[in-house]
Amino acid sequence: MMASLTDLEGRLAGLGLDSPFPDVPAANALTKPIDIYRLHLASLIASTLECDVAAAYEAILTATDLTLADLAVVVPKLKPKDVKDIKEFAVELVQKLPTSPLYAVPYPDGVQLRFFFSQKTLPLLMLPYIRERGTTYGEDHAQGLRDPSNPEGEKKKVIVEFSSPNIPGEFNGTHLRSTIIGSFVAKMHECMGWDVVRMNYLGDWGKDLALFAIGWEKYGSEEALEADPLDHIMEVFHKIKADFQPEMDASKQAKNENKSTAEIESEGIFAQRDGFFKKLEDKDEYALAFWKRFRDIALAKLEPAYARLGVTFDEYSGESQPLQETMTEIEATLTASGVLLESDGSQIINFENHGNKGLGTVIVRARTGSSTYFLRDLAAAVDREKTHAFDKMIYVVASKQNSHFQQIFKTLELLGREDLAVKLQHVNFGDITGMAPHLKKTMSLGQMLDECAEIMQAEEAKLEEDGSEKQGEGEDDTAAANDEVGSDPAAVGGLLSLDLFGKRSHGYAFDKKRMAAEEGDSCRTIQREYANLVSVIAKLKGSGGDETGGGEDASPDHAVLQRDESIDLLRMMAQYPDVTAATFKSLEPHGLLSYLSRLVEASAAELDDDNAGDEDGAGPSSAAPEEDTAESRKAKLVLYESVKQVLGHGMNLLGIPLCDE
Repeated sequence: MMASLTDLEGRLAGLGLDSPFPDVPAANALTKPIDIYRLHLASLIASTLECDVAAAYEAILTATDLTLADLAVVVPKLKPKDVKDIKEFAVELVQKLPTSPLYAVPYPDGVQLRFFFSQKTLPLLMLPYIRERGTTYGEDHAQGLRDPSNPEGEKKKVIVEFSSPNIPGEFNGTHLRSTIIGSFVAKMHECMGWDVVRMNYLGDWGKDLALFAIGWEKYGSEEALEADPLDHIMEVFHKIKADFQPEMDASKQAKNENKSTAEIESEGIFAQRDGFFKKLEDKDEYALAFWKRFRDIALAKLEPAYARLGVTFDEYSGESQPLQETMTEIEATLTASGVLLESDGSQIINFENHGNKGLGTVIVRARTGSSTYFLRDLAAAVDREKTHAFDKMIYVVASKQNSHFQQIFKTLELLGREDLAVKLQHVNFGDITGMAPHLKKTMSLGQMLDECAEIMQAEEAKLEEDGSEKQGEGEDDTAAANDEVGSDPAAVGGLLSLDLFGKRSHGYAFDKKRMAAEEGDSCRTIQREYANLVSVIAKLKGSGGDETGGGEDASPDHAVLQRDESIDLLRMMAQYPDVTAATFKSLEPHGLLSYLSRLVEASAAELDDDNAGDEDGAGPSSAAPEEDTAESRKAKLVLYESVKQVLGHGMNLLGIPLCDE
């Protein structure tokens, strides 16, 4: 059960502090332990300088480099009066500030004062704090409340639309990135207390599906479909696309020459495709049965593959879902306001007429009378607001569709729906390049994962042949057994090492060597350290003869945690809620990945130091037998379980599969 502010104040009183927390609205000591330190320091500064405590709080920053400090007071932000030399004033302030059991003696650094947390009291404060919050440490559910002052009140709702492969169509790198980043975006909102609806908006309607229907009549085989559904579907689709290419080239040439394409597109496969699509929109019985059959086949293959990736959806929607009456209402409104114009038989919007020259022109209704992807996407937003009453909807879609979403948002404004437009957000990302040479059958997510697992196996085999020792090899047999390189967790870890390394907007090259690498911000290293922690915790529990690691009556001896390695771990874990808050604000996963990598490095240093002198490299150190007591083992157990908790929580947010426990 999470402690209250009164409980926290009581714990601080036990450490020698009897002053209550000051009232600073920006602070949240119940979810961010660093705010305990910031609030206490703000009180000391405010009483010393007789300034506003909230202003003092704002002048205290969390240090980005833990080798320099944990907190930094930016002295100019305190706005001291009648001060000519701010650096000299900083030195004087160090001398005036009262000592505190929460901090070591601060030191001036130019216009800043730097503070380190006290090594003596840090374990006494941090370990119970993390343990009380358990799996919610790092989360701030108040952010997801419609009324933050009412903890039992209604949650805000967000729809996260992601993955969205086409039917028929290959599951390519764009869909993969959308799936990985979209799942992360959904988890970050859950972490902050939002009610999340994960939506997969399938490309299950439109001209590609109609083209496939024409191809099926010509090349389809029930026997081949039964033997290998996805392979045969793509075989048929590729054949009909090849047949269609000359007509597409002729249409493109006509457009380039500013000629009408109406005659070209009224004959041949163009006409057959558009005719079938018209039947779909007219609810023709055969066309709808065809659509449903192949949609169901695709979903039957997609869902198990998503499960392998650790991704779930609350709703499978699609281009087939928007209501015809919604599209009709949208067109009527746009026509009545003079926004919708006729051009070569199509209904269009020219955004230049509305002050947005860069958005160009978009077709809303094709000359054949069929709806367009743009109109269906627009109608989907309107329909979803009615059915879900969301507070926010996020489209996790590649950067190359930036213009499309700008057009959608602008059109909603032209419809008089600014209230809806402001609820929509496009979270974009760059492309993956160079997948084709490495993945030979990237037509489905399942095959993609299979091939990535094979790549991981081959790359690690090369490292062994070259005599390169894998990180952690020989140190923990259990960790190795739980982390087979050909497994789905390894394949997913390798993929995430590529995908989460840089900013979302940056594309990246598919690099099979980087997938298996265990240096830098590597998900594979994080997975191995997590498995190592699981093993060490199990051995510590065994050494105590019970689940506590040292007898039910034993109290943790926190003195054993005074060494630098243990303190560094605690200092890093104190930052975790601030990291998740910043990650939620930016929706950039690479910062969280970098934090977990640093935490893993600190954890490895702690375990290495603890294992020094131990012959088999596991369990408590025999180099310090005076510390090997029930109480010391219990303190270490609590520390390692806290690290495992924080590491596992961060891995879950990023989608890094946990190793078997």
